[in-house]
Amino acid sequence: MSNYQLHANETSISIPRIITVDGVSYYEILVKCGQVMWTVNHRFRDFADLHDRLVSERGVSKDKLPPKKVLGNKSPTFLKKRQEALEQYLKEMLIFLKVTMPREFVEFLDFHRYDIIFLVQHLASSLFLRGDAFLAKSKKYGFSVLELHAISERMKIPCPPTEAACSNYNFSHILDFCAQLETIIVLPTKNSLPTILYDDDTDKYIPHALHKPVGSSNLIPVQLRYELSAFKVLRNLIIYGVPTENIQNVGALRETLSRIEVYKSETKQICQIALCDNVHKDAAEEELDKSKQWKTLRHAVFKENQLTAIDRTIRLFPSLKDLVLDKNKLESIAHLSHLNNLQMLSLRCNRIAQCTDWHVQLGNLVSLNLSQNRIRLLEGLAKLYSLVNLDLSCNLIDDINEIDYIGNLPLLENLRLMGNPVAGGVDYRARVLSRFGDRLQEIYLDNEKGNQTEYDMALVLSALRISAQKSHRKLHNLLDPGSGGTSEVADDAADGAATSSTGHGTEGR
Repeated sequence: MSNYQLHANETSISIPRIITVDGVSYYEILVKCGQVMWTVNHRFRDFADLHDRLVSERGVSKDKLPPKKVLGNKSPTFLKKRQEALEQYLKEMLIFLKVTMPREFVEFLDFHRYDIIFLVQHLASSLFLRGDAFLAKSKKYGFSVLELHAISERMKIPCPPTEAACSNYNFSHILDFCAQLETIIVLPTKNSLPTILYDDDTDKYIPHALHKPVGSSNLIPVQLRYELSAFKVLRNLIIYGVPTENIQNVGALRETLSRIEVYKSETKQICQIALCDNVHKDAAEEELDKSKQWKTLRHAVFKENQLTAIDRTIRLFPSLKDLVLDKNKLESIAHLSHLNNLQMLSLRCNRIAQCTDWHVQLGNLVSLNLSQNRIRLLEGLAKLYSLVNLDLSCNLIDDINEIDYIGNLPLLENLRLMGNPVAGGVDYRARVLSRFGDRLQEIYLDNEKGNQTEYDMALVLSALRISAQKSHRKLHNLLDPGSGGTSEVADDAADGAATSSTGHGTEGR
């Protein structure tokens, strides 16, 4: 961002061209302050209004502004002369007002949008008028990266003269406001939230503003760094479309934050979040630095990023209870055995095909969402004995016998299988419920319990399958006394026999 206080002598104003819209002429003003530049468009009427205020409030000579002209004011020759005269006017005003930089001149040139000092003063004035009323309703506020960067940079410099001249612009208004916030949302730009939010129903994605210049400037949000030391009681940090590595000096947040959410940040590794303020990202070190642990963090949502693996820095969240990793590029899980308090894990919309021995990593899990992945086999979930909720919808499960692996989970109550090939079979619900034995009436399948007809059919299916399994074992033992076991063929035969006995044909329920 620009800093006029430091680069006053490197600040220039010009009017490089005239833009005509619907017959109205706008003068494009180019402002350069150090390495930062932006444009702002104004009609002659805007210049006249500005000049009237400067004359009455700042003592500017009345004849400085080029005169109005009623006839011939749209001819190219006249517009060119006025363009040159207005440019000269702005240059003279900049010199005349260099020390005080009155607010009307600041806002006319959009310094309050792109300059550290004037943006902070603009925010301070707004919070001076409305901050208390806002905090009375909510402890949650959304900041653009520009605002956070400006606040961070302002904390490093002395009070500028323009701020001391007006109490409304006092930086303390911002510090007091920030110190009371419990939740902040970090955005690429102030108006970017609607373009970042994801609509789960329509699956519509609108690219965020991360790499786009802000407004008419050359400022890129991804290049702006900031710190959060002004937020003394922050509990929830929500980041949309901004790299977590932009955060500097996380410091006390590791001791106080209870929830962090990161969306559309292009994050590829957990360490980019867990060690966001560590340039070297010591994820590969033998021992992770315990001082970098997020000790109070209970809830983490890392959704719609580019994660391809769960690296070992997930251990830096030892108190985590809920972990959401939806809509990434994960093919497996790792290092979750260190999260002893983890109860809910969501991996919706990833690339997971195998769940081998997941109980080793997820021994205390209560809820697991694996919807919209590539799973066919369920044996790896057979020992998740604490599981209550399991969402397997929209996968590739096509064999009803796979349900046996989860049918014996003692606490399972909610199971979702819709969207799998198996869900399109004849008497699907009864066949699934039959795999839960005496607990079939405790199961919510696809968000609803079974009805009496489904229960009756499920009991018949279960009895026939048990009978077929016993018969098969006896026959197998006679032929080969040294072996035993059940057969999938016997299971399928039992299901087929039960379907025939209940009078259902080939049509699904």
